[in-house]
Amino acid sequence: MFRFIAVILAIVTAAVLTGGLSWFAIRNYRSAAPIAEEILRGLALTTATIMEEVAVNDTSLKSLNSLLTREVAYAAIIAANGTIIFHTNSDLTGSNVGDTRYQSVLQTGALSEKRLQLGTGETIYEFQTPLHLSSTTCILRLALHTWRAEEVMRRARQGITVIFSLLAVGWLLGLTVLWLLKRQAEQQRQAAQQKELARLGEVGAVLAHEVRNPLAGIKGYGQFLTERLPEGKDRGFAQLIVNEANHLQGLVNDILLYTRTESISLIPCRPAIVAESVLKLLTPQAQERSVKIHCHIPNELTVLCQEAGLRRVLLNLITNAIQASPDEGTIIVTGLRDGKWAEINVADNGPGISAEMQSALFEPFRTSKARGAGLGLAISKKIIDDYGGSIKAGPAPGGGALFSVHLQATKIDGVSDDQRTNPDR
Repeated sequence: MFRFIAVILAIVTAAVLTGGLSWFAIRNYRSAAPIAEEILRGLALTTATIMEEVAVNDTSLKSLNSLLTREVAYAAIIAANGTIIFHTNSDLTGSNVGDTRYQSVLQTGALSEKRLQLGTGETIYEFQTPLHLSSTTCILRLALHTWRAEEVMRRARQGITVIFSLLAVGWLLGLTVLWLLKRQAEQQRQAAQQKELARLGEVGAVLAHEVRNPLAGIKGYGQFLTERLPEGKDRGFAQLIVNEANHLQGLVNDILLYTRTESISLIPCRPAIVAESVLKLLTPQAQERSVKIHCHIPNELTVLCQEAGLRRVLLNLITNAIQASPDEGTIIVTGLRDGKWAEINVADNGPGISAEMQSALFEPFRTSKARGAGLGLAISKKIIDDYGGSIKAGPAPGGGALFSVHLQATKIDGVSDDQRTNPDR
């Protein structure tokens, strides 16, 4: 629980930090364009003011060239009739301007600024403003290089790129750490499970050698007494000894089965045939409570498993369904093929699985029943896992519990799809 809370807090903190940095980066990027424009406008206004002061005192306008910096692509003074009376390119002085952009500035007296593309392909910032000389009003046209503005925008783009790149790397590292923590937790869980299995294996060995043989003797003497004693109370006690010995013997066998580790050879089996044999065995138990069992497994459905193991799994699942179903309840057993996998479902209309049991449903010695060791579902999961399949539990569509078993499907001739494409397996 502590680790879960820590992970949630880390994710929330990372999300807040990501949102804050993203907002900061986007705001800076959006403010970069107005700042770049202000840089160009400020340079143009400063240059225009200085040029106007010099032009008033120097009617020849020759000294204007000394005022121009490298940011100025060109400068021109245009008379009201369109004649260029000054140009940084002296060859153009005295010629006609060739456009009418200056007229709106001359008429309104307002500044004009826009971006234009020169014949060389360069984009420049054009600034036009009225220029008041001693005897007339002209138009000053300045064309500025956009190097400084582009540098501001380039730095803004670099800034937002760096920030989002760092955020992406941070999230990638965070997700990697979460994945590693999850894998570590899974490895720890598996190690604990293996340790528990090893401990149970030792218990199983003790049961096999120290309990099983005396238990067989107790059961044998109980059966002997049952046969020899006359009808009555004493014979009932002897039968009780036999019954309890059978129960203990079943528990010993379950523990040995759960702790057994051995290689398993899978063969093609038909779940429909296995389910039919299980239903013949459990029908009397279901009829005692008027529980109806409907089985719909296609005869051609074939899976890779061991028939005895599959029978044990279906016996556990259907028995649990009968015990969980109300009187006159209904149990539905279905089977279908989904690609390379076959799915076998057992659904009942009982009370369903409680939230307390859901997480520990397939753990050994966990049960909600008054009588039982809690090994049935744990053994079922181990059997299915050994077959390379999976088993899960959840709510049934109409209420109750639904157990789904997935096993590798195979062809009727016994060769699986996976084995066809991977013959070495």
